[in-house]
Amino acid sequence: MKELYFFQVNYPYGKSAHIPYTAGQLSAYAFDDKDVSDNYVLRKIFFLREETDKVLAQISNPSVVAFSTYIWNFNYNKTMAALIKEKYPECVIIFGGHHVSPGGRLLEECPHIDYLLHGEGEIIFRRLLRSLIGLEKAGDIPGISMRTADGIITNPEMISSECDFPSPYLKGYFDDIIRENPDKDFMALIETSRGCPNSCAYCDWSNMKSKIRKFPLERIYGEIEWVMKNKVYGLGSADSNFGMFKRDEEITDKIVEAKKKSGFPIGFQTSYAKNSSRTVFNIGMKLEKSGMNKGITLSFQSMSKEVLKNIGRENISIEYYSELMRLYNEAGVATYTELILGLPGETYESIVNGIDELLNLGQHNSIYIHNCEWLPCSIMGQKDYVERYGIKTSHIPLNQPHREPDEWDDIPEWSQVVTSTYSMDEEEWKKMNLFSYVVQAYHHMGLLQFFALYLYSEGICSYKDFYTGLLDYFLENPETVAGKAFGRIRGFLDDVLEEKGTLSCCDERFGKVQWPFEEYAYLCTVYESDTFYNEIEGFLRRFGISEEIFGELLSFQRNIVKKPDDENIKIVSGYDFIEYFNSILDGKEALLTKKNVDVQFSVRPFESWEMYAKKVVWYGRKDSSCTYIRQAQLKGRKNND
Repeated sequence: MKELYFFQVNYPYGKSAHIPYTAGQLSAYAFDDKDVSDNYVLRKIFFLREETDKVLAQISNPSVVAFSTYIWNFNYNKTMAALIKEKYPECVIIFGGHHVSPGGRLLEECPHIDYLLHGEGEIIFRRLLRSLIGLEKAGDIPGISMRTADGIITNPEMISSECDFPSPYLKGYFDDIIRENPDKDFMALIETSRGCPNSCAYCDWSNMKSKIRKFPLERIYGEIEWVMKNKVYGLGSADSNFGMFKRDEEITDKIVEAKKKSGFPIGFQTSYAKNSSRTVFNIGMKLEKSGMNKGITLSFQSMSKEVLKNIGRENISIEYYSELMRLYNEAGVATYTELILGLPGETYESIVNGIDELLNLGQHNSIYIHNCEWLPCSIMGQKDYVERYGIKTSHIPLNQPHREPDEWDDIPEWSQVVTSTYSMDEEEWKKMNLFSYVVQAYHHMGLLQFFALYLYSEGICSYKDFYTGLLDYFLENPETVAGKAFGRIRGFLDDVLEEKGTLSCCDERFGKVQWPFEEYAYLCTVYESDTFYNEIEGFLRRFGISEEIFGELLSFQRNIVKKPDDENIKIVSGYDFIEYFNSILDGKEALLTKKNVDVQFSVRPFESWEMYAKKVVWYGRKDSSCTYIRQAQLKGRKNND
């Protein structure tokens, strides 16, 4: 029997680990073929980054070793492949996955790799295994690159229409992983459909040449049952547009039912349908009521029409988005909106205007603003696209927010972040980032959100003017708490442009993990919150708020932000800010009434800054857990009753 090993490794995050779905999926389909199962045995699927010598010691006499690659394991896989080939020269090395760029260039760079698989892998992986035992000709297999007597060839990719694959969960491919790692909190992935109707240039799904196909419900329900029985901590869907089909509500019902029966999975995460529908809203409500909601994504990526044209994307209408925000806010369902910074056509002015528009539409819960990652298998990865839009990138260490690096791991992984296009130079890229951090930290995480809401609601100042002014104030006052934080962040962005730094940083006051810069700014500000609010008072007075309201509002803003040493919180005011701001957050008309408010509720101090940072900032950011506003609302209503 030929010995087969599979690598789909990922970084561990504490006790959390991902079940290697792709490796199991390809193996399950390959071994469903009798010729493959009669001639090969799958010895092991490696799913964690471990020291290379320890991994090599677990491999014996391999005939074939397959690697599933992406941005977080590409260099590790190449290193392991070279070590295996050196020790076992006759072993066949296969690379596939989204980080295998089109064509055969990787074979030229890495003589220890024998075959590349492009596109969907099940069928071509099975056929390649059959070819290695003489049952097919490798040269006839679509979607592979290989060496021949005439040089490296790449066969055209196949257009796949199949979807009724055997399930790796139900076939037992992950049973040993669960049994041998009882200390891990596993995240499982399932597919309910495959394919994407969109052709977004930045996404490496955009080049997949296949129709949208639905996996059988019998398989999906069986996998949910497996997750429940094996007490898998988290469940995710690998779909690109969950909620596109009505049956996705029924699938959600099964997931919620599993949670009610056993307590597992704890939560559910997915990428929701881009043109968010009533189906997605219903799914969000079901997950919210069961305590499984990890935030509903209302994605735009950009608010600029020029950018959307350049990247081949259509957004939902502003009117529909506004209606969805109202429905979600009224229902108390956490949402977040994603934007991508650095897309071709974007400028500082357009990103500021876009964020301002989202705030005007009521997105006060969370906006996540990601830097554009250049991916080799995307439309943006093509040479003509790069040249047409003047795309330039910085080659930087892989950004790993919320992870503590392993001391032994000296194999770097890399990102290519877009830092310049025809519409944006590097200085503008830097300023766009700084503005995005201000809005994310000081509005969506709550540090000055209630001043901004008041000023906008009372017609005194736009969100745009408030936050552009706030950024200018930080940069012009580098000796202040926030000024120091943003001075450091500006230096980190310079390091990215010089390709010697990444888009996160570590501060041991808050643990040993890497923090995204907006979360770092938030933590630095809360760490010296008394000083910060004393310093910022001068900036806030510029807007001419009446003296009577100003003092009360500043006190409210100070007290409503969660701090690690809080205990038995008391909100006392001569104005009903709680009802006023919750009305705004719910998308309703708000009238500030002069009324004595005295709301008290019990909270316990966090045992450390590290625990506060993890629970409030890392875990709690998506559902606005950085402030007590919703907690105060519920307590206030109870007191009134």
